[in-house]
Amino acid sequence: AGRSAAAAAEAALAESAAAAIGGAGGGLYAEKADLNEGRLAETYNEQKAWVQSIDKWSEIADVSFSDEDKKGMVSVYMTLRGVHEIPPNKVCVWMQPTSLEVRVIDLAGTNWFWVAKELWGQIDPGASSYKIRRDKLSLKLAKRQSARSWDRWEKLRRI
Repeated sequence: AGRSAAAAAEAALAESAAAAIGGAGGGLYAEKADLNEGRLAETYNEQKAWVQSIDKWSEIADVSFSDEDKKGMVSVYMTLRGVHEIPPNKVCVWMQPTSLEVRVIDLAGTNWFWVAKELWGQIDPGASSYKIRRDKLSLKLAKRQSARSWDRWEKLRRI
């Protein structure tokens, strides 16, 4: 019986600590929308709900890529003037084995996106990365190891 009382006291202490630092609806910034929320979405449904919560998206039009066969990588370049001047948490990149989604929030008053529902080939999201460079996003998509090495990407997206 002493253990359950101690456990209950410990749980109550943990709950009050969580509320003090922002958990359970409390904290200094509880009323502020978190622009980084989309980046932290753990499921596709969370990601979709977050995207739908923001109005007016414009598609990133200047996108190029290079299939670097020898490195097993596909390099993607997205030109967005001024992207290096905004906070990095306004850039959200979601990579899945067969899809890619890029969202840039409030770049000079515009929300930007680029989506590949189905990439040309499969990638290894864990080995892939992106960097924010001067006026562009640079993505390195690692081709999935089991993918046939002679497959060259003719396009970035099938769909």
